[in-house]
Amino acid sequence: MSSPHARAPLLLVAAAVACAPDSGTIASPSDDPDAWEVDTSVEYRQELSEPRFVVPSDALPVLTNAANNNVAIELFDGRLFLAWRTAPTHFASADTELHVVSSTDNGASWILEHSVALGSDVREPNLFVLADTLWLTFFQAGTDPYAFEPVAQWRTHRRADGSWADIEEWGSAGEVPWDVKVRGGRGLMTSYSGSHYQSGPSEVRVHLRGSANGDSFTDVDRDRPDVYLGGASEAAFEIDDDGGLWAVLRNEDGDASGFGSLVCHAPAESLAAWECPSESDPERYDSPKLLRHGDDVYLLARRDVGGPFDQGRDDLSLEDQRTQYAAAYWNRPKRTALYRIDEAERRVEFLLDLPSAGDTAFPSVRRTGADTFLIANYTSPLDDPDRTWLEGQGALDGTSIYLITLTFAAP
Repeated sequence: MSSPHARAPLLLVAAAVACAPDSGTIASPSDDPDAWEVDTSVEYRQELSEPRFVVPSDALPVLTNAANNNVAIELFDGRLFLAWRTAPTHFASADTELHVVSSTDNGASWILEHSVALGSDVREPNLFVLADTLWLTFFQAGTDPYAFEPVAQWRTHRRADGSWADIEEWGSAGEVPWDVKVRGGRGLMTSYSGSHYQSGPSEVRVHLRGSANGDSFTDVDRDRPDVYLGGASEAAFEIDDDGGLWAVLRNEDGDASGFGSLVCHAPAESLAAWECPSESDPERYDSPKLLRHGDDVYLLARRDVGGPFDQGRDDLSLEDQRTQYAAAYWNRPKRTALYRIDEAERRVEFLLDLPSAGDTAFPSVRRTGADTFLIANYTSPLDDPDRTWLEGQGALDGTSIYLITLTFAAP
């Protein structure tokens, strides 16, 4: 259901409510796995709570469109912050809005923190806390529903009084930010640029940048401004218990390694020296995000029911493979799933599905305890599990966002 409150106008709107955390205040624990002690001798099982749907909801102070996706969460200042994209459909639209709300009672009620509407599409929000400041980043796209048109990166931050700074353009035009984590007090961000969704050889570049304060991100290694070049774009990462970096990249555009996904690694002494396999995993893991529990790294991503993405049609040109694989992928059902990274074999192991169907999978995850993680995700209605991804993207019943807790339970 939609909120009875009035819609924010299609202009940049900033709304802040300065109020002290009440008795329902939630804690703001560290998301850094090194801040937690986990008994690695235990063989844990993964358990999911029941989902709590929060968007759309009468508890929200804003109206929403049918499609609600591209979600981010963060815990800060005794509040749960949630940012998401709302639009008529999954596809680019001039009517897209990005809202940020916060809750002191774990999502039972919300206040409006900030809203953005630029008259074009906005996507890929990231919320993160660095140097005691809550930051929001996202990118602006176009209005053509059939085109991928990155225009600019934007950011803002929450001031100490609870108000938000005006959004400002930053970074490189045409670059898409993907994953942001704060590890060891340092911000790390992956992004990509180049020939994504374009004809010809794949020349997508993935970047790894770092920041001490959130205001300025620079290449982790100036001699390696591109940590990857090929057909992969969305790059999730996590730091392992030895200080090394693991990454899962979606290889949608294809290259000499094939199509699907890549599991890459970099040593602790050189986080920008990514080593990626010569052959892609034929499964495509869209919207990947990684988390670590103990010494194990896990993946949250879209699961392609009826895949794999790469059908092994080496008799076709690269262009024809792209076209045929994408058409088949769009017309298959999808789930959001939890996987484990087999570090020795550098492969992905399926564990379980989250509540999901149709148009689904843009997970955001934040740690709430040694063995618990809060996840936000979106999905089409769950009563039609066979709905295809394409059907879900344009359906009138839209998509909703829920919160769910992942627990690593001891026997």
